[in-house]
Amino acid sequence: MNYDYEKLLEKAYEELPEKVKEHKRFEVPQVQSIIQGKVTVVQNLVEVAKLINRPPEMLVKYLLRELGTAGSLEGQYLIMKGQFRQPQIQEKFESFLAQYVLCPECGRPDTRIIKEDRITLLKCEACGSRHPLGAIRAAPVPKRSTKPEIGEEITVQITQTGKRGDGVAKLGEYIIYVSGAREGQRVKARITGVQGTRIFATVVEVLR
Repeated sequence: MNYDYEKLLEKAYEELPEKVKEHKRFEVPQVQSIIQGKVTVVQNLVEVAKLINRPPEMLVKYLLRELGTAGSLEGQYLIMKGQFRQPQIQEKFESFLAQYVLCPECGRPDTRIIKEDRITLLKCEACGSRHPLGAIRAAPVPKRSTKPEIGEEITVQITQTGKRGDGVAKLGEYIIYVSGAREGQRVKARITGVQGTRIFATVVEVLR
């Protein structure tokens, strides 16, 4: 069957996947963060990871490495040691998008990460291209230089609620259970007990 050039183009276009035909402009998600004392809290880490279809843990590992700090995912929040401005975090996030989300060929975010013969690839569902990816190495987690002591006062960000209703926070490798604290609060607390890497404390003051 003979087709002229325009009909051939039309036929080829009709056979393209729907994702390629769409021309919606990809809107880069905005990271929301606040500085609280000596830590920075990324408030929408899990939400942002969901929007770009990547595991939150992968994004956390990348941000900690690029910012050269320690931190952990606590519920919906990423708690990082140190003070980092929102534009600084956003810049690193967009660098993550360029390396691990956006297709180098068509620029679309419709990609997924696959493994073939021990090689990690970025596969684009829109144009079908495949590109090798490097592994994200985790940043080293510094440990607290001194062991916490009973009676010591510490400042922590409460990120969860424990099974017994206590507020839960992290300090380096330690998990802190703070009696009388609520999720979302930043508190000064007095240590009442230490069991291995678990610390028990009570609220001295709720900080702003």
